[in-house]
Order: sequence, then C-alpha cells, then structure tokens
Amino acid sequence: MSSTTLKIVAAVAVLLAVVLAFVGFRISREYAEQAQQAQAQVQQKEVQQTLAVVALKPLLAYQPIARDAVALVPVSVVPTDRYSSIDDVVSKVPLVDIDAGAPVTQRYFKEGNVLARIIPQGHQAVSVEINDVVAVGGFVRPGDVVDVLLYLRGGAGLDQPQSRVLLEGARVLAYEERIIDRPEGVPDDGNQRSRQRTAVLAVPEADTTRLMLGSSLGELRLALHSQAAVAQAGAGAGAGAGAAGGSPATATTARAGTEQAADKAPDKAIGLAELGRLQRARQAPPKPRVEVLRGGNREIVTTN
Repeated sequence: MSSTTLKIVAAVAVLLAVVLAFVGFRISREYAEQAQQAQAQVQQKEVQQTLAVVALKPLLAYQPIARDAVALVPVSVVPTDRYSSIDDVVSKVPLVDIDAGAPVTQRYFKEGNVLARIIPQGHQAVSVEINDVVAVGGFVRPGDVVDVLLYLRGGAGLDQPQSRVLLEGARVLAYEERIIDRPEGVPDDGNQRSRQRTAVLAVPEADTTRLMLGSSLGELRLALHSQAAVAQAGAGAGAGAGAAGGSPATATTARAGTEQAADKAPDKAIGLAELGRLQRARQAPPKPRVEVLRGGNREIVTTN
C-alpha cells in the first residue's frame, strides 16, 4: 500500500472519529436536558401542593373530632373552604359523616348555616309559600317587619268568612325566588319551569304551630310595617329595657305587664256581620228635617 493511500485512510478515520464524537456529545446533551426538565416538573408539582386537614378515619356526625382522627397532609387540588391547622378542627362537631381521606372543610359544620345564626333568641325560622300578591307586590325584603294576615272562607267551625291578624311583628329572615332549571346542555322541552317562592319568617316558638295551622286552613297575606314605625318601636324597646335594668323588681313588673297586655291583645278579627254593621253605620240615612215658618222667618229643624 502506497503512502498516499495510507494518508487518505488516516484522514477518513480522523474525520469519522470527529463526527462520532460530535454525535455522542449531542445525544448526551439532549439526555441531560430531558433529565433536567423532568426534575423541574417534579419540583413544580411538589411546590404546587397545599397543606390541608384530611380525615384519617371516618368521622361520625354529631360527635366531636379527636386530634388523632385528622392530619395535615399535602394535596394537589386545593379544597374549597379548607382548614390549614388541626387546631381549627379538633372538637368541632360535623353535621354529616366525613369519609376517611376526605378533606375537612367548613361546609361540614353548622357555622356555615347563615340563616341559623340570624334567628333571634326564642324564635324559629318558618317558611311560607308566597307570590307577589301575598308578599306586598314583591317588595318584601329580608329585614322587614310584617304582620301575617289570615282569611278564612268559612267552615271548620266558622259560620261565615272571617279575616284576622294571625301573627304580629314577624321579622323577614329571607325572601328568595327559586327556579328549578334543567341541567346545562339538556335542551328545553318547552314546558313551563316550576317556580316556588318562599319567605322565611322569624316566628316565636309558641306561635309556630299557630302559623302552620292557619296557613293550612286559609289564605295568608303579609302586611308590611313602615321603617319609621319599626325604628320607633325599637327605640322604645331599648329605652324600656334600660329603665327596667335599673331595678329587678321594675323589670319583673314591666315584663308581667307586657305578657298581660299580649294575652289581652285583640287579633283584629272581623267577620261579615261586623263588616256589614260598619257599612251600615257609614251609610246611615240622613235624619229628617222640618221647615218651620214664623212670620217672615224661615227655620229648618232636624228631628231625632
């Protein structure tokens, strides 16, 4: 083999070695970049995890939560209204059972019920089905004070129709129109959607059965109080409470007088007979008059 051939073979070998070295370098660099990207994705997922209180075992309803029954663990999906501290959950009483592994959130506890927190002491929340006519043309709003009127058509021990005040000074806790819609994506079949409108009233515990019986026997109406009257009544009640606070005997006497007045308070009941007498009194015929002439004087006298 000549020297020229050897030189050509050596040059080709060197060139091939350079190409192979370059290819190996590129392949190793690509593997290193892929490994770095995978590690960065894992670290990003770890950073996105949030700590939340999770049940380690089933938590029974109406029983306090023990400290060893929950733990603070990282979660990938952040629960709504989560607890981030075990101390916020221990000794709380859930209203429903909580499965093991489920995040413990605020919806399991009675603190999430807004309506239950605004019911006055000694009252209960009672819902009444209404429409615009019943609810003063639809102008009733939460916080208003209303009287509940009852109209009885007769029967059930009544000889004639009667109207009366069933409940006085009831506070409106909620007024809401609920429309039952079909799920999204389901075409409407053209039927009228079901509507149910309710007003939730704060009713004294002793009058809840009275309201229920009245609503089942007759028609209800809400009579709205003016804001000025409600404010004046509240100021008077506050002044009375302050005066009564000065002496226990005075407070007892005032409370006894209020209870006695409440027992004797009329419910403004009126029947057809009473309404007829009022109309006759308003439309009473005029008394007869007599014209008396005395010489040139003329005088009109009304007789009894």
